[in-house]
Amino acid sequence: MNRSDDVLLDRLRTLSTEKFEHIHVDLFSHLVGTYRILSDWGSSKILCNAGLYHSVYGTFAYQNSLIGTEARKEIAEIIGEDSETLVFLYGTCDRGYFYSQFGKRETIEHRNWKTKETRVLTQKETENLCELTAANELELALTNDSFLIRYGDELKELFEKMNSYLSKNAILECRKVFQLQTF
Repeated sequence: MNRSDDVLLDRLRTLSTEKFEHIHVDLFSHLVGTYRILSDWGSSKILCNAGLYHSVYGTFAYQNSLIGTEARKEIAEIIGEDSETLVFLYGTCDRGYFYSQFGKRETIEHRNWKTKETRVLTQKETENLCELTAANELELALTNDSFLIRYGDELKELFEKMNSYLSKNAILECRKVFQLQTF
């Protein structure tokens, strides 16, 4: 991270991310860890910034929102409009519905877990959501052995199905951590 990222980090701190527990560490550490994984993979700034803010609106699994979606414009001004759109899609994604489509459909849909509204994702949106999902779950698995033991097999199966949407670096890391066999 560099000086221009200080603004992003400062805003996260004002949302009290260091005070929220997230499975094994404070939320701030998890968000920064997710950012670092994406950055290490050579992901775009759009995707890295989305990784840094990926749960500010809450998620299907982590329903503690730090800020309401009425603040989307403010978040977009900080991380960029494309990054914010990805954060919104990630935060509102009905993961069970999203995950169930891989290996069965070419076109993937997003269903908002709050409103139940669905829409077809573009190829790039699908790739970005898969990449962000991989980085998020890898950050948890790499820093928490009990998480890996509990969810490793399930995540292995998921990432095997998502493989055509993941970058080469994401695939390599998933293969190493989850011992994927199908790549």
